[in-house]
Amino acid sequence: MTDIFYKALIKKAIFIGSVFGISGLIIMLLLKTAPENTPEPQALVAVKVSPVTVRVTAVQPEVSVTGRLQPANRALLRFEISGQLKQRLVEPGQPVEQGTLLLRLSDADASDSLIEATARLDMEKAAIARDRRLLEIAAKDVVLQQQEVKRLQRLDSESLVSASRRDQAKQKLLQLQSNEAQLRYSVDTSSARLKSATAARARANRHLARTRLLAPFAGTVNAVNLEVGDYITPSTVAVEIVDLDDIDLYIEVDGTAAAALSLQQVVSLQVSGKSYSGRIIALRSDPDPTTFTHAVRIRIDSKGLLAGSLGTVQLPLQIQPSALVVPVSSLLQEDGRSYVFVIKDAQLERREVTTGTRDKDRMVIESGLQAGSQIVARDIAALTDGQKVNFFK
Repeated sequence: MTDIFYKALIKKAIFIGSVFGISGLIIMLLLKTAPENTPEPQALVAVKVSPVTVRVTAVQPEVSVTGRLQPANRALLRFEISGQLKQRLVEPGQPVEQGTLLLRLSDADASDSLIEATARLDMEKAAIARDRRLLEIAAKDVVLQQQEVKRLQRLDSESLVSASRRDQAKQKLLQLQSNEAQLRYSVDTSSARLKSATAARARANRHLARTRLLAPFAGTVNAVNLEVGDYITPSTVAVEIVDLDDIDLYIEVDGTAAAALSLQQVVSLQVSGKSYSGRIIALRSDPDPTTFTHAVRIRIDSKGLLAGSLGTVQLPLQIQPSALVVPVSSLLQEDGRSYVFVIKDAQLERREVTTGTRDKDRMVIESGLQAGSQIVARDIAALTDGQKVNFFK
C-alpha cells in the first residue's frame, strides 16, 4: 500500500515539472522572436524666430552692488587705565552731546596723586622765589666782605691789624662765595625743576581724567557693556556710541568698478524699494589682499534710514566706445556657460560666447561672435542646434 502511494506521488511530480518546463520554453521562444521596438527619429520642426543683427556700439555698462547701511561715525570706547567702575551714567538708546560723561572709575588714588603733584609744584615755586631773594642778599654780602678783606689788607701794610684777623676775613669771604654759588645754581636750575614739577602735575591730572569716559562726538549710545562694580582693563570695550544723523553705505567692488569711480562722485541707490542719492566719500585704491576687492563708502543724502538695512547701488563703469552687444534675452545659460543661436542658411547654430559687462538689457560679448551676424533675439529656451527656420518676424 505504501509503495503504491509513493509511485503515485512521483508520477504527479513528473507531470507538474513537465508542464512548467514546456511553459518556460514557450516564454523563451516568444522573447527571442519578439520584434525590437525602436523609436523612429523625428525630423526637427521648423520654428519662427525673432532675429537681430549683432552690431558694434558705444556703451557705458553699470554694475549693481549690494551693501549694508552703517552709521557714519561709530566709536568703541575703552578706558585707558584699569580700575573699578564707580558710576554708569548712560543707557543704550540715550542721545548724548560731545563731552558727556558716560562712565566713571573709582578715582581716589588718582585724586590724591593730583593733590600731591600740585603741592610739590607750589612748594617748588616758593623755593625758587626764596632762592632768588637769598641770592640777591648773598651777592651783597660777598661784595661787603670783599671790601672788608681789602680794608684789612691795607691796614696790614701799616701793621695796624693782626694776621689772624685778616685770615678770618678771607675765610668768611670764601664761605659767602660758596653760599652764593649754591644759591646761583639753585636759581639757574629752577626753570628745569619747575618744568619737571609742572609735568608731574599734568601727568597726575591726565591720570585722573582717564578715570572718566567721555563721548567723543554727539550721537546715540548703542551699547553699555559694564555694570557698577566691574573691574575693567584697557582691553575691555566699555561703550559703543554711534552717530545716526548721517548714514553710509559700505560696499566692496572689483578693480574694474573701482577704476571707474572717484571721490565725491554722485551715484543712485535703492533702500527698501525707495530711491536715494549718495556721494562717494571714501574709496580704497589698494585692494584687500585677501578678497582683492576695493572698499567704498557712500554717504546717503537722506536722514531717517536705519543702520543695518541693505542698500543696492548702481555704479557706472568706464565707457566702451566699440563694444559688441547682444540682447540679454538672446543668451542661453547652461552649466555656467553662455550660448546664442546664430541664424545661418535658414538654420540655427548654437554657439558658445564669452560675455563681458551688462548694460541694462544689453550684454557685451567679448568673443565668439562677429559684427553683422544674425542671432535669435528672444524665446530661445526651446530651440535646438540645427533646427530649421522658415519665417522671420
